[in-house]
Amino acid sequence: MRAVITLFALLLPLAAAAQVYTWKDANGKIHYSDQPPPDQGAKSRVLPTDSTDSPDAAAQKAIADKRLEANKDAKAKSEAAAKAAKEQAEDQQRQKDCERARLSAQGLESGQIRYRMGANGEREALDDSARAAEMENARRAMEAACSPRPKAPASAPAPAKSAPGY
Repeated sequence: MRAVITLFALLLPLAAAAQVYTWKDANGKIHYSDQPPPDQGAKSRVLPTDSTDSPDAAAQKAIADKRLEANKDAKAKSEAAAKAAKEQAEDQQRQKDCERARLSAQGLESGQIRYRMGANGEREALDDSARAAEMENARRAMEAACSPRPKAPASAPAPAKSAPGY
């Protein structure tokens, strides 16, 4: 069975070759046809198949490689755009957090009275020790949110997130 398929595959290109007839009519016009004219003598030519109609394996591989490369480029551009959008959203959130921490620190430093909810659900004014603790929390929040984000090297992959130790 395999031999029959191989023989058929080898003979298929020979069947694709076309025979063309050319002749001149009474007016001197040249005609081309796949069938000879019935009343005139015509020259016969066998035309090989056109390689542009059926590309060979190397051309098909080149086309497939180009498509694969184009797909890889498109995927890389898409991933880069998604990464840039994510970084922009993170930067905007950092700016909001920074502004919120600055306003909190300014309020605490100004001496204005600050309140918190007590254990019974009522407002309690912050005493000096609670105000100092809140001020320290506001400073840490400002340091975290307002400091410039460290840039990762372009060639190094992002560090893997590890699970907290228990």
